Amino acid sequence: MIAELAYQDLEPGSLARLFGAGHAAVLVRCPEIVAELWRGLLEDSAEQMPWEAPLIDIARNYHGSGDITASLGDLFYFQPGRHGYIARKMALSRDEREGHIAVCPAYFVQGSHHYTPRQAVLDQCWAIGRRLMTALAPEGAPSRDFQIVVQRLKYQESMGDFDRLDALARNSLGRWGRAGCALDERRWQAAGMLSPRGLSDLYGLLADMPLIGRLLRGINRMALRRDRSRDIAPGQRLIEGAHFDYRYFSALCGQRDRMLTQVFADGQWVDLPIDRATLAVFPGSMATQAYGVRHVLHRVLHVERDEPGQAGNPRTDNVTLLIGSV
Repeated sequence: MIAELAYQDLEPGSLARLFGAGHAAVLVRCPEIVAELWRGLLEDSAEQMPWEAPLIDIARNYHGSGDITASLGDLFYFQPGRHGYIARKMALSRDEREGHIAVCPAYFVQGSHHYTPRQAVLDQCWAIGRRLMTALAPEGAPSRDFQIVVQRLKYQESMGDFDRLDALARNSLGRWGRAGCALDERRWQAAGMLSPRGLSDLYGLLADMPLIGRLLRGINRMALRRDRSRDIAPGQRLIEGAHFDYRYFSALCGQRDRMLTQVFADGQWVDLPIDRATLAVFPGSMATQAYGVRHVLHRVLHVERDEPGQAGNPRTDNVTLLIGSV
C-alpha cells in the first residue's frame, strides 16, 4: 500500500514501477537531504515567513490566479473543509539562455526590504524535483517540459484558530460572497450520484429549500453512509477535503504535531507519515494523463488532543514542505 525506497535507489522508472504495482505512495528515505532543505527553506532567519509577516507584506507578495493551485507567492486560504493554510509558493524553471535555475516570484517583500531566495537552495530543489520526475516517468517515456514547485504550508495548532481565520476571511466578503461560501459548503457535502460537478452545484442551491431540500438531504445522507471516502474518526476534523493534486507528483516532508495527511487506498484512509527523514511521494492528475499512473486521493485532518502540545518553534511547527512538478 505504501512502499519505501532509499534516495540513492531513485532511478529512471523506479517510482513508476512502484505506483504501477498498486502502491498509493512511496516513502523516499533521505534524512540528510531533508535536513538540508529544512535549513535552507525554513530556518534561514534572514527570510520572513508569511505566517510571521504583517498582512500588507502578504498582500505585496501575492501573485494570484483564478485557480488557487496556480497562485504563487504568499497567500492564505481558509474555507472550512476545503483548505486551511498560510503558504509561500514558488515555481522553478531552467533558464536555457542564462544556464541557471530561475524562480518566480524572484523576490519577497519584507517591509522596506526584499528577500531573494538563495541560488544554492533553488538548485537543490530543482535537482531533487528533477530526479523524482525522472523516477516517475516510465522507462523509455519521452521527456517532458516541466516546472518544479516549492511550497511551504503552515497549519494551525488549535481548531479554534482555524475557526477564527475562517471567520476573518469570510468577514472580508460582501453579502453575496458570504452566501456563495455557504453554498460552497453545502455543495461539498454532496455525495454519491449528487457529487459530480453540476449536480453538486444544484444540490448546494436546493438543499435548504422546503420539501425538495428535505428529499435531497435524505438521499445525500444515504449516499454518505455508503461512501467510505467521507469517513472521519472521532477527534479528527477535516481541514483540506479529499482531492487529487493537479501536478505530476507531490513530495511532502515536515514537522507535525496535530496535523495528519491521509491517502485513500483499497477503500480506506491510510495515514501518510510526514516527518523530517523522508519524502512522502504520491502521483497527481498530470501523471495520470501523461503516463497512465493513477492519481491518489488524499486529505488533511486536524487531530484534537486533550493534552497541550509540546512547546516548540512557531515558525516551523505544523509546517509542511512540498516539492512537486507541473
